[in-house]
Amino acid sequence: MLHIYLVLFTVVLYSVASIIRKKVSAVDDDLNYIFSVVFQLLVGDSVFLFSILLGFGNEYSQFFPTLNSSIAIKIFIGSILWFLSTVTSFKALNKITASKYSIIETLAPLVSIVLALSFLGESFNQTQFVGMILILISVFMVIYDKNDNFSHFSKGEFIALLSAILAGVALVNDKGIYAVTPLSPTLVVLFILPGILGILAKPSELKKLHLIIKNKNVIKQLLIMSTIWGIAAISYYKAIVISNSISLVVSVGQLSTVMTVLLGLIVLKERENWQLKIIASVVSVVGLVFMSL
Repeated sequence: MLHIYLVLFTVVLYSVASIIRKKVSAVDDDLNYIFSVVFQLLVGDSVFLFSILLGFGNEYSQFFPTLNSSIAIKIFIGSILWFLSTVTSFKALNKITASKYSIIETLAPLVSIVLALSFLGESFNQTQFVGMILILISVFMVIYDKNDNFSHFSKGEFIALLSAILAGVALVNDKGIYAVTPLSPTLVVLFILPGILGILAKPSELKKLHLIIKNKNVIKQLLIMSTIWGIAAISYYKAIVISNSISLVVSVGQLSTVMTVLLGLIVLKERENWQLKIIASVVSVVGLVFMSL
C-alpha cells in the first residue's frame, strides 16, 4: 500500500504546484520566459537533493557509464522539448485558467501513444482507443464555445495545446533515455539542462532577474513550487520502483487533473463553467486510466 500513498501524495503535491504556477504565470507575461528558466534550474536542484535523501544517491555514479552519443543526442533534444513545453505552459496559464490547462494537458500522453504507434511499432488496443476518445471529448468540452462554434480559437488554448504536444513528443523521446540511464540523475539533467539552454538561447532574459528578485512574493512562490515539483517527481519514481503494477501507479496519478480543477475552483475562484470543468476532468481521468491499461 505504500506505493498508493506515495502516488496520492504526489497527486496533492503536483496539484498544489500547478495552482502556484498559475499565480506566477499571471504576474507578467513578459517574465514567463525567465520564470521558466528559474523553474527548470530550481526543480533540478530539488530533485537532486531529495533523490539523495531518499536513497537514490548510488544512481549518480551509474549515470556517466551509460552515456553514449545516441543517448547524449536524445538528452539534448529532450532538453529543448521540455524547455519549450515549460515556456508554453507558463504562457498558456497567463491566458487561461489552471483548470482548463490541466484538462488540455492530458493530451500529452495521447500524443505520446500516437507517436509510439507511428514510429516505435507499439500496439494499440481497444481499451486505449476508448481512453483516447474520452480524452478528446474532455478537451472538446472545455474549449468548445457554443457562441462561436470554434470560429474563434483563443490564443491561450492554442498555446496550451502546443505545450501538451511538445510534452507528448518529449515523453516519447525520454523513453529511449530512461531505458538505458538511471532515472534520478537523468531527471536532474532533464530539468537543469533545459534551463541552461534557455539562458544560452536568450541571454538578454537574465537582465529581468532583478525584477524577480525585487518581488519577494514571486521568489517565495517559485521556491515553493519548484521544491514541491521536485519532491513530487521523486515520490512518483519511488512509487513506481516499489510497485508491482506501474499501470496502477499511472492511473492513480491521473487524479491530479480532478484535484487541480477543484483547487482552481476553491483557491483561484475559477468558477466559470465549473460544473462542465469538473465533468470534463473526470472524463479525462477515466480516459487516462483506460490508456494506461
